[in-house]
Amino acid sequence: MRTATSLGGTVAVLSVLAIGSPTSAQPVCVGDCNGDGMVAINELIIGVNIALGSAPLSMCPSFDANGDGMVGINELITAVNNALNGCGPPAGCDVGGTTRVYNVAPGVLLAPATGPDSTTTGLFTTGTGGANAAMSFSPGPFRIVMGTADADGVACLALAEDVTFSVDIVDSTCLCLKFFAEGSDGSIDCNGGTPYGTEARRTAGMPGFGWTVTTGQGADAGPGGANLLVMGNFERVMETCAQADCPTFVYADPPNLFAFTTATATAVQETSAAPIEFMADGANFDCAMFGTSNSGGMIAAPAPTTIDPIGDVANVFRFGEMAP
Repeated sequence: MRTATSLGGTVAVLSVLAIGSPTSAQPVCVGDCNGDGMVAINELIIGVNIALGSAPLSMCPSFDANGDGMVGINELITAVNNALNGCGPPAGCDVGGTTRVYNVAPGVLLAPATGPDSTTTGLFTTGTGGANAAMSFSPGPFRIVMGTADADGVACLALAEDVTFSVDIVDSTCLCLKFFAEGSDGSIDCNGGTPYGTEARRTAGMPGFGWTVTTGQGADAGPGGANLLVMGNFERVMETCAQADCPTFVYADPPNLFAFTTATATAVQETSAAPIEFMADGANFDCAMFGTSNSGGMIAAPAPTTIDPIGDVANVFRFGEMAP
């Protein structure tokens, strides 16, 4: 598995393998082996070979939709349907609802360091004392759908379409990020009363770059509080973002979970001594103005990891919105 390392010299970026309560590790799109959001004929052939036992599941983990370590007929049928119909947003959210075109601000990187109190968008990490390790983010945008609110004022959230971001890191390398509409899931409470904090916790010695996600943390987030769980690929490229060309980049690893919140995102990296923790807050949306860009709202996702040569670090990705 390839992953990232650069911060102040090195930025910590992780690859999520272990996903915990209350969500489960569902693949972003059954049969999508390379993370491009589609299922091609060659990928279907790989799935058939895995089912027959002539190829290992590691060639395309996304075929294992139920996590039983095998590829069954039902999973092959799902992959064929994805090949024919494409991978789209979850059927459970009203994709015809209000869509927010969320253009991401590039963020601010100031000498010697800029933290969450000084800029909205950033990759904040304990590896640089909580400073932003990203020089800029591309705008995207996120297109976030809010469904119809129920009697309690709660509506579903989902990505309307896949989105790719390019993140310029302080050491002049690039982080390519791609988030998928398929499998995205979340909610927004327009009346308030729901806790929306998220935590990503990585245990000491956990293999790979996985973490466990917990949602529903903290106190009532207030009106407009929300969370959004999305699967995404990311990879550090040893080139500038102009050279890396993230929109066409082919990822080597399977998708990972990002637990975005408008409340507090908490990253916890456990160690043999005291755990390393970092927190950054999002900001609530205005439900009445949800379809209006830059009308309030900011989302953050925690991301702890262990990298060389920095060691154990806790990180939070945060996406602020670009002013019109």
